[in-house]
Amino acid sequence: MFRLLLVSKVCLGVLGNCVLFLMYAYSSMCKPQLRKPIAIFFMHLTLVNALTIIFESMPYIVSSYGVLCFWDDTTCKAVLFLFRVTRGLSTCTTTCLSAFQALTINPTPAQWAWLKSRSSTCILPSLLSFWILNPVMYFNIIKTVESNCKSTVMSLGFSHPYCQTKFGRDTPTPIISSIVLRDAMFLGLMVAPSLYMVRLFYRHRHRARHLHSPSLASQPAPENTATNTILLLVSCFLFFHCSNNIVTVYSLYTLEKLNKSKAVLVMLSLSYPTLCPFLLMKNNRMVSRWITQSCYTKNDQL
Repeated sequence: MFRLLLVSKVCLGVLGNCVLFLMYAYSSMCKPQLRKPIAIFFMHLTLVNALTIIFESMPYIVSSYGVLCFWDDTTCKAVLFLFRVTRGLSTCTTTCLSAFQALTINPTPAQWAWLKSRSSTCILPSLLSFWILNPVMYFNIIKTVESNCKSTVMSLGFSHPYCQTKFGRDTPTPIISSIVLRDAMFLGLMVAPSLYMVRLFYRHRHRARHLHSPSLASQPAPENTATNTILLLVSCFLFFHCSNNIVTVYSLYTLEKLNKSKAVLVMLSLSYPTLCPFLLMKNNRMVSRWITQSCYTKNDQL
């Protein structure tokens, strides 16, 4: 049952992220008139989410078929390093996406208008800095990873089908502290713009009730639709991230590595990157346009 659910989730998540990435890439290259700065965030988010799903699910899918001692120390270090980096990139991108959208819909005063006009030029440098920051943070901590094929004693620390980490004197505490601080900082930067957008929505709806008819006020603007989608993304990310951390802390400090906790942990880790592309597709005009064109093409062929 776990194998079927895992494979289904992986296929669905990778397919959804790849399809959405290709759609945004095609629109950016072939239809520049429809290009929007926020599409860069979406392309980057779907790319790192697809990589996160692949690197996270690979050992669990292989081990579910009874394959033992499949990885050596080098493979463990490489795959877990890539998984940690791509998951960190997903966190950073979601945070930056929330802040960018809050700045976009913000009724900025005249003296701050220059910041909103230049925000789109900061997208690529920000994403590049994330690609530098995350590998640097995880480079040293990955030294504690080793294959558990030769180990007969289960130690405290992260453990998965083929790899494990150990807590001890060699554990780079400053690096762990920096990762915790980074997560706390990005979560704070993610929540603050989201709360601000909710506040703007509430004020806008309150004014619309007095200025317009209910039918006019209920019509969603493109900015409102994008904001609703991003708020939904942030809510899902926070829920699965907090749940994942709770289960992770439990698995780190218990010697009984229960299969149930491993199954819950991998499902929680895959939930956000799997749901993300489908949340982005919801009320997306580009996706609706593609579906409409496909339906017309099919009807013409019939």
